[in-house]
Amino acid sequence: MTNTWQRDEAEARIRDVLNAAKARGPQKVVDPDGIYSIVFAQRKQSLEKLLSKPGRLHDDDIGT
Repeated sequence: MTNTWQRDEAEARIRDVLNAAKARGPQKVVDPDGIYSIVFAQRKQSLEKLLSKPGRLHDDDIGT
């Protein structure tokens, strides 16, 4: 499956675009004026994953 969508298709299938971004990485939406990039960024991490990161924790490592 492709990661590039035409704007009309993306608008009609926004749920599919968002699910694809989560499952397969960044999605591009082509508009006559440019390209949008749809990226999924996970908000929370498991405690195990958070504590296994090297170095110090930063404010943005901990979601509220």
